Amino acid sequence: MINVEKNEGWGPRPSRSSAADAVAALSAQRRRVFDVLDVEPRSVAAVADALDLHVNTVREHLDGLVDSGLAERSRLAPTGRGRPGWGYTARPGVSSPSAGEYASLAAVLAEHAAAKGGDVAGDMARLGTGWGRSLVDSHGRDGDPDRTMVRVLETLGFDPEDRGGSVRLRQCPMLDVARRHPEVVCQVHLGLVRGALEAAGGDASGVRLEAFGEPDACVLHLTPRTSTP
Repeated sequence: MINVEKNEGWGPRPSRSSAADAVAALSAQRRRVFDVLDVEPRSVAAVADALDLHVNTVREHLDGLVDSGLAERSRLAPTGRGRPGWGYTARPGVSSPSAGEYASLAAVLAEHAAAKGGDVAGDMARLGTGWGRSLVDSHGRDGDPDRTMVRVLETLGFDPEDRGGSVRLRQCPMLDVARRHPEVVCQVHLGLVRGALEAAGGDASGVRLEAFGEPDACVLHLTPRTSTP
């Protein structure tokens, strides 16, 4: 279910195309380092092991990503004696070039579907559901369906803010088209979320999207979790 209240000036921001441009401009090796970063901090050693690179090489690339604003650095939890090491994460909301490519393709799809007519909303929701499942299959699961789904949204440039029970989508990779054709774009996004949740083992039956629901975001309402006695 989607509730669309297209209040003037309400809704998310466009995705950060400048960040996508910065990612696209990375060298091949630095892009490999960037691609293994996630929302959970990873140590220099963990990244080096994942890429089979020397830790000094990886440290140089990670510090370069921090300097360019594409990654964040924080202290890891202590695991023994001595000062804890640094952990690195991709900066929330950074869009990869794939997000920009998605926006261009989706814009053409939205215009075509709106002109064709028929059961546009149903067709787009089904398309989004299949897409969400495939993204989880390619990106992997982290044990929690909601976190897996939020990670997918981060990858696509939605800059999600997880509030537990709801997620604020503070950016939209195709905002202009979504305002013109919410019956196309918002349905695809709703299907995407449902498909990602289902593929990660979650319950998508009660998920609904409140498009342009806040002055600076769309709001995704998740299925309440039932507690086991």
